[in-house]
Amino acid sequence: MNAMAALAPAPTIPTNPSFSGHETFAFRYAWLKKGVDGLSQQPNIFLRDEAMADLGVGKNMVRSIRHWCLATRVVEEGEMLPNSRTRRLGLTDIGRALFLEPGWDPFLEDDSSLWLLHWNLATNPDRATTWYWAFNLINEQEFTRDALINALERYAESVGSRTASSSIRADVSCFLRTYVAIKRGPTSTLEETLDCPLTTLALLSQVGTEDRYRFNNGEKPGLSDAVFCYALLDCWEQRHPGQETLSFREIVHGEGSPGRVFRLDEDAVLAYLDGLADLTGGKLIFNDTAMVRQVARRDQLAGKKILNDYYHSRY
Repeated sequence: MNAMAALAPAPTIPTNPSFSGHETFAFRYAWLKKGVDGLSQQPNIFLRDEAMADLGVGKNMVRSIRHWCLATRVVEEGEMLPNSRTRRLGLTDIGRALFLEPGWDPFLEDDSSLWLLHWNLATNPDRATTWYWAFNLINEQEFTRDALINALERYAESVGSRTASSSIRADVSCFLRTYVAIKRGPTSTLEETLDCPLTTLALLSQVGTEDRYRFNNGEKPGLSDAVFCYALLDCWEQRHPGQETLSFREIVHGEGSPGRVFRLDEDAVLAYLDGLADLTGGKLIFNDTAMVRQVARRDQLAGKKILNDYYHSRY
């Protein structure tokens, strides 16, 4: 199967895709904390004329911060505001726990926090359609910028979206800048030296020319057992609710799975699954036999508790 054929749409892709909101900016280290702090102090901060001064950024960046807070699921929309076409915004449990003082890791000093944000972003088809598509629907290890753009254009057309080709191109460029550091020149400006923190995860590499990219599959040293377990539980809840078991194949290769989104190979996933029983106190058990390879859930388990225990053990 070639790269373009591997980009087939799936039922979880929304009929109203989103290819904008970031104002062409990939998010920066301080932005999510700025947004969470600002929203905790002023619930309507993104509607205020003073938002630029409050957040210390330009007008377009205010809109971008709002977008990235929603896309990484540290902020969520609520009910419609009175006499407005805008929804109320509030902090999610993860956003509050991660960034509000004394937060788990408010300055994103632990790579596990970046892996957590990547998980939230790449499993959010409504807010980050291109990110979701790339990590969940590209089956080839390598792809070109144009192949991704063309596939997204065909998909947008198939669901009746009127998204302009220029918007999809800009969205793909922003996606690539999220994971691939910009090559610097001697005349680079300060703005051009501010990479997205997710570039440190090394999930994507540029291959030869600027048009071809490769997913870096395999072991991910900075991905903690706790974040893998959180992702597994989130995948379980979102895609397989009610099931008491989850197959090894689904965990490695399924759409919206930890193996897929974190770009882990089978050996890397096995290493995480082998530690599940100890990490969860026996609530999750990996059965690895000649007949059965699956994770069984023996009791309910909250993903946030796993993260909370992890961060409190480190700091």
